Amino acid sequence: MAYVRTNERLSGDPSYTVMWRTGGSRTGQTQRETFDDEGAAKRFRDLVNGHGQQWPPEWVKGEGFVKQGEPEMPDSEKFSVYAHAYVGLLTDISEHTRTNYTSSSITT
Repeated sequence: MAYVRTNERLSGDPSYTVMWRTGGSRTGQTQRETFDDEGAAKRFRDLVNGHGQQWPPEWVKGEGFVKQGEPEMPDSEKFSVYAHAYVGLLTDISEHTRTNYTSSSITT
């Protein structure tokens, strides 16, 4: 299970390191990614947990989500793609709930 460790830089400012073992096993290689923002670290931790203790697809260590050779997608579409992928990974919900979560009739 991935977790967030708070560190103190030499400047005294905090940094937040997400740590986990590949595949979630005791023998898996230790992985880490460091963030300046605690909220970003927690969101990344949740992504790692949601992807079976693996690096999220398209994530480049130290850079974030990077897709090479494809045009930039508007933020509203990025969220939609991410949200639908995340709902697809949820295991403890009913099909009715999954349908409601992915319904396109929800407006912002």
